[in-house]
Amino acid sequence: MTAQKRTAIIVLAVAVLMLAVGAALHIAINTDFGSVKVDRLTVLDGEGKEVSLLVYKPDTATAETPAPAVITNHGGGNSIEAQGSYNVELARRGYVVVSWDASNSGLSEKSTDLTHGGEAAYSFTVSLPFVDSSNMAASGHSMGGIYTFMIAQNHPENIKIVIPVGMNPGMNDTVFPFLTNYACIIGSTDESNLVRSDGDILNMAHNEQYHDFFELADDEVLEVNKVYGSFEDGTGRAFFMPDSSHAASMINGGLIALYLDLIQSVVPAPEPIDSTDQIWGWRDIGSILEFFGLILFFFGIALALLSTEYFSTLHLPSLKTVGFKAGSVAWVISLVLLMLIPVVLFIPTSTMAMRHTLPSFMGLDTTANGFALWSLITGIVLLVFFLVFHFAFGKKRGGDARSYGLATGKDDGFHIGYVLKALFFALAVTGATYIVYIFLFYLTQEDMRVWLAVIRPIPMFRIRYVPVYLLIQLPFFLTGGLAARSINMNNGERANGMAMFRSVLLSALIGMVGLIVMFIVYWVTFKTTGVVLFPNDRGYIFAGAIYSMLPSFLVGNCINCYITNKTNSVYAGVFCAVLWATWIMVGGNAIA
Repeated sequence: MTAQKRTAIIVLAVAVLMLAVGAALHIAINTDFGSVKVDRLTVLDGEGKEVSLLVYKPDTATAETPAPAVITNHGGGNSIEAQGSYNVELARRGYVVVSWDASNSGLSEKSTDLTHGGEAAYSFTVSLPFVDSSNMAASGHSMGGIYTFMIAQNHPENIKIVIPVGMNPGMNDTVFPFLTNYACIIGSTDESNLVRSDGDILNMAHNEQYHDFFELADDEVLEVNKVYGSFEDGTGRAFFMPDSSHAASMINGGLIALYLDLIQSVVPAPEPIDSTDQIWGWRDIGSILEFFGLILFFFGIALALLSTEYFSTLHLPSLKTVGFKAGSVAWVISLVLLMLIPVVLFIPTSTMAMRHTLPSFMGLDTTANGFALWSLITGIVLLVFFLVFHFAFGKKRGGDARSYGLATGKDDGFHIGYVLKALFFALAVTGATYIVYIFLFYLTQEDMRVWLAVIRPIPMFRIRYVPVYLLIQLPFFLTGGLAARSINMNNGERANGMAMFRSVLLSALIGMVGLIVMFIVYWVTFKTTGVVLFPNDRGYIFAGAIYSMLPSFLVGNCINCYITNKTNSVYAGVFCAVLWATWIMVGGNAIA
């Protein structure tokens, strides 16, 4: 057995162990160690479109002892699993929880239903024999707060309280009298609401409609954390501002405790537990293990296939060094430029998705399209960088198609068979990883996520978007690798040990580290000064969402670098990287 095969077996064994342990922990917490049954179901909305649901049924909820229910919904561009911390804690307290993917998001189809699947989720919930349909609550994060507010307004006879989190639903569409309790929770450092309220979140409540909604006197100012009216008789109104940002509302223990207290005060829990007793974080740890286990599996299966007789022919002779000498002034300048190009272009190019009408074939939501535009334009600029390097320096050092990794064989001819085999290799690696992922998805009933970074399946109705975003992202991975030849990355001498690690680390530096620094600066500035950077064209949304790009672009860059080093050719690495990144982008983002 070759050393490469042994390494592949070890990597795959570690990956499988991480996946198994992560999935076991994920399932244990989601089901409250077996006392809650979790099912993923599909129902049809009023337009005949599919709505994906997760249903949490505690063992204590039966037809003889029906339990109160809570309907929950996620924020814009997200999916059911973003509400996981709320859903887990509610279910372990005895509530039946029905959470849905809003239309165009997750596994739900695009629909013209104004509640984005909310009415379908409600109808399904009240039909369940183990639900006390006269004793329900509804809540949603961000945009989901609007949809659940609409459900509560439509069904006040059953929904006893609605809690929008990170969103103050517009009162213009409210039908008075509003016949159920209302408690709005917006974090004191909620960046999304701060931008929309001129730096003072209470401005969200300083309008005539909200004034009437709270039944305030003309000269009365709304008080935070005060309950107006009475939760007991269904007239309660409250506006809470805990210490939390918008994105952190999903993982902020203090905010979740406040939320649980509000639910339990209006709709008593069948199994009361103190609100500070929370276990959802262990579910996230399980998901993190799955997340990194899956990435490790991708690398392991790639290494294993390259060890086979069939794919071993993808290995070409080592690449000639044509870049600047490591550590020289020119090398440092090139490295800095390669790190800065993605950062400098990010806000101007990503926000183009807000400023301009995009072609109809770019069917994903604004955030995903912003990332796609950034990757395309960055790829073009990196191509210019490479061409300047080649004609000014690389060509003089003997830079040619082979030394840049563009060769397709051991001779100087072009062999389409090599390119097709590289594509087949990428399809095999990505396909095997996807099959493992789908198995785990149906085992755990949920996606893999590390907060905002998520890996989701691609439902059939999204397949048509795959070729579009594959082609849009292809230049980023291809030209990024070519440009990196200026600093001798991917030079074919990185087959083992620390040399490979240093090359992969360089690929991370070039592609994403600068953006990660931008993300940190954005949050530190916001947390220390209250200033939201990039307020125009929702630039703050894109800056805050950089974290969610890590699975696609950071991992994609590392995949590209690793396989390019193994094969001494760009094709297999680029194909693997762009297939992976397209999977993550199309599966993990909402449809426009």
